[in-house]
Amino acid sequence: MLIKKLILIILLLTLGVFGFLKLNNDFLLLWNANEVSVTTHNELTNDKVKIEFGISVNTINRSSDIDLFTNRNKYLLIYDGQNKNQIINDYGENDFLITYDNTHYLSFRHFKLNRRHQHIYDFELYKKDNNIFLKTNIKGENEIKFERKMLLIKNATKYVGNTPIDSIGCMYNMIDLKKNK
Repeated sequence: MLIKKLILIILLLTLGVFGFLKLNNDFLLLWNANEVSVTTHNELTNDKVKIEFGISVNTINRSSDIDLFTNRNKYLLIYDGQNKNQIINDYGENDFLITYDNTHYLSFRHFKLNRRHQHIYDFELYKKDNNIFLKTNIKGENEIKFERKMLLIKNATKYVGNTPIDSIGCMYNMIDLKKNK
């Protein structure tokens, strides 16, 4: 009988702790539980990965992606070979700029609908056909999952939002504007 009570108490305590952790991640925000992990494969190394984070720092009205690199003081450095700072909890447009070896980049926006939502951010970089790819998996209330080829920083003037600028030189809401024939 004593063993059954002890097992029940341990079970209830375990469920209580996990329940409390889940409530903190999704609703309470008693502490910052955002996590960032970076994995590299092939000959790529973590010490060449830099992740910068900002809230609404990018605009679709920029002339090209080169503007991402001219206002870096707006970003918080969260990863530079190792975790540096925690991601700030805020809702809205959470912008990321990820670079590898100061030669490749990818930027993206993660929309958070509630500042209390906390996430696990998994970034995986690998090389394929002489290109560097970023695989992103953000777990939590506002999940995102994608895999994209990183772009060369030296070509950033030819892109807006990781998308090539079309022949007339402009874009609107990530859709190439085409000339009517």
